[in-house]
Amino acid sequence: MTKQQGKRLTAVGLKKLESTLNERIRLLVYGNQFNVNIHTFFRESLIENIITNYVTILQELQEGTEVDDTLIKGSLGVFNTLVLREFTDLPIPKTNDIESLIVVSNTLLDTGIMKEIYDAIPPEQLIKIEEKLKSVQSNFEQVVGTLK
Repeated sequence: MTKQQGKRLTAVGLKKLESTLNERIRLLVYGNQFNVNIHTFFRESLIENIITNYVTILQELQEGTEVDDTLIKGSLGVFNTLVLREFTDLPIPKTNDIESLIVVSNTLLDTGIMKEIYDAIPPEQLIKIEEKLKSVQSNFEQVVGTLK
């Protein structure tokens, strides 16, 4: 058996590795009026934040007594907004207030800004989110099913 040689990982080395995960590109949106910084690498920990926040929102909807079709329909678009909240510098509320997030989601969608940003995100990064979603999909279906 041969022993592999490598460098020892230090705190400084770990910090350098982390900095490579924080690279961003600048995108001009809405007729080149606004700058938006977008992560080029979607970190696993941030993807988990998105999914955890979305599940929390769905559970709160499930427990709410004043849930109507508009709120349920609006909650579906919120997922894309949560992705943008984690991986861009857009002014998206940090709270998980569903009504505020629906307003922002609709504005981003109606202005075309959401599409512009999603078109600029490296496809392999979106695949990471899709794969993570598939791994927790049965939980989503159960929560969404009880909302209806």
